[in-house]
Amino acid sequence: MCHTPIHELSEPTREIARDNHRFLLQRLADHGQNVVAEAVGISESKMSRIKDTAEGKGDLELFAVMCAVMDIKLVDAEAIYCEGEMIDIMSVMLSKAYGSPEFVRRMFSPRSELTRKDLVNAN
Repeated sequence: MCHTPIHELSEPTREIARDNHRFLLQRLADHGQNVVAEAVGISESKMSRIKDTAEGKGDLELFAVMCAVMDIKLVDAEAIYCEGEMIDIMSVMLSKAYGSPEFVRRMFSPRSELTRKDLVNAN
């Protein structure tokens, strides 16, 4: 064993590490192991060793664990991050404004549908 395997981590860290590892494996499968290997300048056999899913052997798992230990959760580049506090604030705001159809329309309209006046008034 080269490093502490995911199942031996504390509960919150274990869940993040498991999600990170799953995310990395899925993206590797989506893009193709050979394509990724070529893009980063390594052989496909080295990529196989990096992703080795045998308990505690693969560097990909090690990377997932390292990220989790540092409280880093891997997500898609297009994912939008929103802190819990902001979600709470928006929840209160939306619950108070729910009775206003105009507010709901403006809140959920794509920006392209809003006029310049709407955008200026929003700021």
